[in-house]
Amino acid sequence: MYQYIKNTSLLKKYLFIGFSLHLISSYFSIGFYSDDEHYQILEPVAYLLGINDILLKDNSHWYWEWELKMRPWLQPYMYYYIISILKLLGLNNPFIWTYIIRLLSSIIGFISIIYLFSTFKNIFFKKDTHFNYLIFFSFWFFPFLHSRTSSENIGITLFIFSFCFLYKQIVDKNIKFNFYLSFISGIILGLCLVIKLNLIFSILPILLWVLIFKFSFKKILIISIGVLISLTAGLIIDSINYNEITFTYWNFFYWNIVYGRMAGFGVQPWWFYLPTIIIELAPVLSVFFIIGLLTFWIKKPLNILTFFTLSSLLIISLFGHKETRYAFIIYLFAPLFISYFFETYKNIRWTNFYKFIILFSNFFFLFLTLFTPANGKVAVYNYLYKKDIQNSKIYYLEENPYIINDMEPVFYTSFIPKINKTDIEEFNKNKNNSKFWILTNSYKDYRHIIKNNNCTKMYSSFPEKIINLNKNWQKHKFNWYIIYCDK
Repeated sequence: MYQYIKNTSLLKKYLFIGFSLHLISSYFSIGFYSDDEHYQILEPVAYLLGINDILLKDNSHWYWEWELKMRPWLQPYMYYYIISILKLLGLNNPFIWTYIIRLLSSIIGFISIIYLFSTFKNIFFKKDTHFNYLIFFSFWFFPFLHSRTSSENIGITLFIFSFCFLYKQIVDKNIKFNFYLSFISGIILGLCLVIKLNLIFSILPILLWVLIFKFSFKKILIISIGVLISLTAGLIIDSINYNEITFTYWNFFYWNIVYGRMAGFGVQPWWFYLPTIIIELAPVLSVFFIIGLLTFWIKKPLNILTFFTLSSLLIISLFGHKETRYAFIIYLFAPLFISYFFETYKNIRWTNFYKFIILFSNFFFLFLTLFTPANGKVAVYNYLYKKDIQNSKIYYLEENPYIINDMEPVFYTSFIPKINKTDIEEFNKNKNNSKFWILTNSYKDYRHIIKNNNCTKMYSSFPEKIINLNKNWQKHKFNWYIIYCDK
């Protein structure tokens, strides 16, 4: 692959584009996409750092999984040691900590998709066209996923490395079997399970395919030993941190599936994933992804990718509770299946138009996810931290910005000033008495406050010119304002 990259100027240009997008996303993608990304990863890190003292004591909201000893410690420990090194270097800024973590994750994630590209190029990208390279290396989902601190990101990244290696070792007859690399691949495969146990639903179909079509006792044994070593190491780490012998994997299965806690978060119909992917994950592009996926299933029913994607989708559809992120492992392959569709049906009418609207929808989502924070409240914390106003008075109106889904993200809020509630009436009484900061996500309240000559808008999640484009946007409370008032 190295020689191919070296000799292909077109590919080198798109590699540069893809890498640049990952760097941009890791810088701007502040906050978290899902609550699990923060409360099940960064708050345990805060616990290890001595910031969060209730993780293992509070069984309410998002911490109940830790009280039931069903969450793995491996990923929080990885981040804990990264932060510990940064602290030794004198970096005590939580936003720099998470930026470095996102940056490292993005670089590793980008390397994984290069490996993915090289592994399946001959199947999906037979022609070195601008469209094939552009849809793959500018695919909005890659930088978005890789700049997350979630278990989905690290788990899927490790899965891609091990899956691509196993594909080459087991499927490709031209590659000589390597004992040591296969063993390491097994360890990586096991680590992705330790970090994200849900990936078992994608790994089992792959192993089943190998048993049916490419059975090799020696290869399976070596890989299995590596997997078992990782799973055992994960249990040891968990048992040490839970202060007793703990079978985390069984606890996860029992409480979520047998006991039914998972269904308590809502039950969706069996057909949830296909329409939801189309609607939520870059419409138009997502439509052609589904079409390309179905085309591949029909054309290559015995291919390992058909086994993997179809079986994964069927398995996760069996569970009552469904979330779009559970299908991320399948959606990651979207550029491959889109290109496969167009290379399969070369003479389809309006091909250039379809490709244009696919790229347009991709760039729209790319721009949206590259330059906007994943969570607006965390961007507010970042601004307050940079202002270094620990001794200042800070108030909020109505919604408390220090609370996200009924929980306080102390990983961040412990580094910024405490906040108190006020209201417009109290503000009108005291507006000339002292200097203070006020936070609100109400456009109406924001406009009322800055009418006072002594109050100035210091920060807005989105530029005010954008909010003013549509009066309906002014009614919705997605934009946070930080206002400073001086007597």
